[in-house]
Amino acid sequence: MSNRTGIIAVIVLTALVVVAGFFWNEARKEIVFLCGNFEAGVSARSVRQQLGTGSFVRSREERIPSGSRIVAESRYPFVRPRCVIEMDPRGAVTEARLE
Repeated sequence: MSNRTGIIAVIVLTALVVVAGFFWNEARKEIVFLCGNFEAGVSARSVRQQLGTGSFVRSREERIPSGSRIVAESRYPFVRPRCVIEMDPRGAVTEARLE
């Protein structure tokens, strides 16, 4: 491997790390920002609608004895935190927290 090839490899790897770091940080910020919007009383419809605007977010809904729960997390592996939104049986947020 010539010196020039080694320099190009280092530049490409550095660029990949920078791009990956950018997407990781954006995904993390998106989860934190969206989770801050879900205060007590917000409707499940509004929660789903807002989560649908996220570029890096996926969510799943589960039934629990006290109502339901929506867990929103990044589409990318190793991105934390995740947002857990608890809702009462009427579909209103009772709690939203970052884990």
